[in-house]
Amino acid sequence: MENTVFSCNDIVKVLLPIASEAYDYIVPENMDVFVGDFVKVPLRNKFEVGVVLSKNIEPLGYDISKVKTIFSKVKNYKLSVHQLEFIKKVADYNLTFSGNILKMVMGFDELFDTVIPRKKNTDYNPIYVSPELSPEQKNATEVLSKKLGAGFSVTLLDGITGSGKTEVYFNVINEALKNSDTQVLIMLPEISLTGQFLSKFKDRFGILPVLWHSGITKAQRRDNWKSVMNGDARVIVGTRSSLFLPYKNLSLIVLDEEHDGSYKQEDGVIYQGRDMAVLKASVDKIPIILASATPSIETINNVNLGKYGVVKLTSRFGAAVMPEIDLIDMRQNQPHKEAWGKSWLSSVLVKQIEEKLEVKEQIMLYINRRGYAPLVLCSSCGHRLQCPNCNVYLTAHSKDDTKCCCHHCGYTVRLPKVCSKCGKEDTWALVGPGIERIEEEVKNRFPDAKIETISSDIITSQTRLNEIIRKISASEVDIIIGTQILVKGHHFPNLTLVGVVDGDMSFSSSDLRANENTFQLLTQVSGRAGRDVKKGRVVIQTYNPDNSVMQAIKNNDRDAFVEQELKDRKESLMPPFAKLGAIILSSRNKETLENFCYALKQKMPIGLDGVQAYGPIDSPLSYLKNNYRKRFLLVVDKKIHIQDILKKWLSMVKIPSTVKLKVDVDPYNFM
Repeated sequence: MENTVFSCNDIVKVLLPIASEAYDYIVPENMDVFVGDFVKVPLRNKFEVGVVLSKNIEPLGYDISKVKTIFSKVKNYKLSVHQLEFIKKVADYNLTFSGNILKMVMGFDELFDTVIPRKKNTDYNPIYVSPELSPEQKNATEVLSKKLGAGFSVTLLDGITGSGKTEVYFNVINEALKNSDTQVLIMLPEISLTGQFLSKFKDRFGILPVLWHSGITKAQRRDNWKSVMNGDARVIVGTRSSLFLPYKNLSLIVLDEEHDGSYKQEDGVIYQGRDMAVLKASVDKIPIILASATPSIETINNVNLGKYGVVKLTSRFGAAVMPEIDLIDMRQNQPHKEAWGKSWLSSVLVKQIEEKLEVKEQIMLYINRRGYAPLVLCSSCGHRLQCPNCNVYLTAHSKDDTKCCCHHCGYTVRLPKVCSKCGKEDTWALVGPGIERIEEEVKNRFPDAKIETISSDIITSQTRLNEIIRKISASEVDIIIGTQILVKGHHFPNLTLVGVVDGDMSFSSSDLRANENTFQLLTQVSGRAGRDVKKGRVVIQTYNPDNSVMQAIKNNDRDAFVEQELKDRKESLMPPFAKLGAIILSSRNKETLENFCYALKQKMPIGLDGVQAYGPIDSPLSYLKNNYRKRFLLVVDKKIHIQDILKKWLSMVKIPSTVKLKVDVDPYNFM
């Protein structure tokens, strides 16, 4: 198929990076095109670059005079048959146009512009330096290395925090690179993880990999994209979008922190990066390694069913041992009001911090809430400041000269002098703690401590984040206060105490995976403590210490948590025992939205065996960015192809131009 030539007057299907399927074009004289060739074609009043898919053998259904001619070929650029198959399968699974997936593959508009050639890096010549591996690590390396060149396989690298999973898959990557023309993709959930990771990679391989994420420049994106296509890029490290690069000879995918919710793309084309990575491996007939200390319930279930293999690392590397975990019952240990204001740290946690500061060991305080206070209300009448564009309360940032922000649409306003409801002045109360408020308390309690606070509001560049992580690693920081940005994958040898300010926060989520997310997050946070020779300790402040999830975390008993979670999911017919599909509708016109929801409800697939449909209901965020929002939910038996049900249902209605409809197969976020 790849070598099939199309010549003069053949009508071929050309896929363009727009929301559509392929268009018909005529091959002109003196031009031969092949499947996967990039071509420039006229579209409306401009030119677009697309990819040749196949010859059109179906009747046109319209006059041939309306078929436009290919303008030119883009030389030296071509997608493989595997890449085209992957585009098609991703589109089919996620119920979107193939053109939308091609747009992700092509990366950006300026890709084919004529540019001044950039100086090429020196030839890729890694000289791998392997550390001494434990017997468990050696066994895992041997098992995983045998998967190379043996076709498609999925293997979970299941290792507790600090067990050396990275060293294992580095060894496997080194084996893969012994074949001189192969490429390896390492996927990470977030850009913030790349700093320490790249340093470790360079220590092991002597060179840096090629990067792919939203933080690199356009010139870097262009150069890196091309080096992936021509095979110069041997190891690629990237976030979920790196999955769609045009690999010349991909031989292995490693997906680190496979459980992480950041692999789920919620904007544009909605897809689960982990699942699409498994699909990519199956299309390319290569192995994929899923690495995690807290694997997702879906992955664990696939291991239990024998669909995925597994290798385990049950001990921390070297002399390190798992930290002790204490649950602090905040009902019995409520913080006292201090001179500077309300306190949020229990006396137990404060005492632990004092002890660690005395022996010059590091402390991390974790709270996954940006800003100073999550709620601003009038203490006179109870009126709460709300975003005018969304049905959410504004978050206060900084105590002095307070600005209030919406973390959904970006709306920002200074704290008003007068309450708009009761007319009284200076009655605002800032309710609850955000990371800035914890920082204020820590600075008041420990004025001599060197403190760094890390959240996406405060750290606005990767360079700044890398510098802070360097300082922490070099023990130039005493207390680190951080949000989720800090809990994944970082290794700080002198960090021996982790304090979780609000362990119950994730339970309030509208997600069916709230328990799972809480277990994973708190286990990962806890795993930052005691990763070297000094033993670690974790203090989790909670109002629900008897909760089964909290007890599983305290006792380091993942099996008990997984067993209960699988039991609950099976009883409620939720994933992994069913497939979910969500339809999310939004419109600026409330009446139009309600009328369309009524029409869609009339066609709801009711009465089919193994199919349940629910809705419409208001989304938890029922008004977002000046749009009203509604949701439907489809729950089907695992044996049923949910995409067929959704397509048939949606084909029965005409979507108004003022209504935006999104389909989310395997929804994670129910907002």
